[in-house]
Amino acid sequence: MIDVYARISRLWTGEMIKVDDQIELCEEKIEARGARVGRVFKDPSLSAWKPNVVRPDWEQMMRRVESGDSDGVIVYDVTRFSRKIIEGERLVEAAANGARVWSLAGEYDLTTADGRRHFREAMVAAAGESDKISERVKRGKVRRARKGKVSGGARGYGLPGYEPKPEGWEKGDPLNPVPAEVVEAERAIVRECYRRLLAGETVSAVVRDLNARKVPSPRGLRWTRGHLPRLLMRPAMAGLLSHNGEVVGELAGVEAVVSREEWERLCSIFAARKRGRPAGRVHLLSGLMFCGTCGAPMRGHPRKSSTPYADGSPRREYRCRSVDGNENGCRGVFIDAKVAEDAVEEAVKQRLGDPRNVARLAKRAATTQAERARIEGEISRLNEQADTLAEKTALWGAARVDKAMGPILRRIDALTKELAGLDAPDTVSAASRDAVREWDQAKERGDIEELRAMVKRAFPRLTITPRQMNQDHRPERFDWDGKTLARNGRKTAPPVAA
Repeated sequence: MIDVYARISRLWTGEMIKVDDQIELCEEKIEARGARVGRVFKDPSLSAWKPNVVRPDWEQMMRRVESGDSDGVIVYDVTRFSRKIIEGERLVEAAANGARVWSLAGEYDLTTADGRRHFREAMVAAAGESDKISERVKRGKVRRARKGKVSGGARGYGLPGYEPKPEGWEKGDPLNPVPAEVVEAERAIVRECYRRLLAGETVSAVVRDLNARKVPSPRGLRWTRGHLPRLLMRPAMAGLLSHNGEVVGELAGVEAVVSREEWERLCSIFAARKRGRPAGRVHLLSGLMFCGTCGAPMRGHPRKSSTPYADGSPRREYRCRSVDGNENGCRGVFIDAKVAEDAVEEAVKQRLGDPRNVARLAKRAATTQAERARIEGEISRLNEQADTLAEKTALWGAARVDKAMGPILRRIDALTKELAGLDAPDTVSAASRDAVREWDQAKERGDIEELRAMVKRAFPRLTITPRQMNQDHRPERFDWDGKTLARNGRKTAPPVAA
């Protein structure tokens, strides 16, 4: 009993040998040789050369041959069986138990040295043919990309093209172009996403908003946090074509959706993302307060065993902890999160709104406190992204890291110049009112990053002194200017405001 295995085949003349035709020819050959047809296996559109392609029917066929459930296998030719030498060796081992390997051209007697040699030579030739085809295809794709031509595939989101093939469509039937108004609506969504993400919004927030507005994704489904970044990072968004991650040309006859500078900046932002929740997005003061005993940053975390606050929210605290590679955390200093956040809010408003301090703060601030907070917040995010990229040097290599780092450093330089050129507020009293109003507005919006920026400006060395009694959560423990911090033997001093 001989099994049949078939896979799509193309002759050197370009003629396609269909899978069903291969099966029919193989079955005729089995009957002509006086054997019985076993099971039929076929992988119609699966490559036998690509390493990551799994051929389910091929695996089932091999298990039957190796277990002895069939006496062997017949294929149209050896290249239909496999184009990988290692898979050929698997069949050689199965033949040691008596399995037979047939093709339309004859039989490979894998029980003899000459038979194995001929079979292996055929497998090497098949693998070599695939390698040459792969090289030709890659060269062709690069040439097309350099000429601004796309190498097939479905229409890209926000780009002109044709609608999906309707049911019953056959080769040669016309396709309907996507209406211009649909393409323009998609381009508007892409520009909106770029604008919001470059301004500091999170991918999750943008995805939630798009789904709430029922904006359809390219496949008409809901947007996801994984799909949106991949779509926005496509070089086609900037009118570019790439090959193996390298830009090699520009799209011919297609207007870019965003500028190349915006595309590079967003790609750098995504490349520099850290896994997990960013520090400070849940706990306002995480990393902004320092331990009065050891000088390590204090981090916020929930207290699961404690009763909730009066409003029903989970109770939290800030504690000196050994995290992020910091071995100096003593874990001995902590304070209730709500007490700390309420005290800091009142103190920030007083310091930034005090007319005696406003003149000094306004001199190094932007035209308004909100504008300065926006610029400083973006610079802070960019610096964090640059630090994350630098940590990937060992994994990615210096060349790839430098390429991703370039747009970030250029943006930091531009923001620094913009910050230096801003004018001071018109009056001290106006700046005072702005500081209080900006805190309240940022708190109402839930903009934790802006609130953190204001805390940094007001109290760059904010320190929590050790408790004097059990459950000591008094605001009096705050050392607002960090005067006690210098005496604590901290190896790395916290940043000091300019």
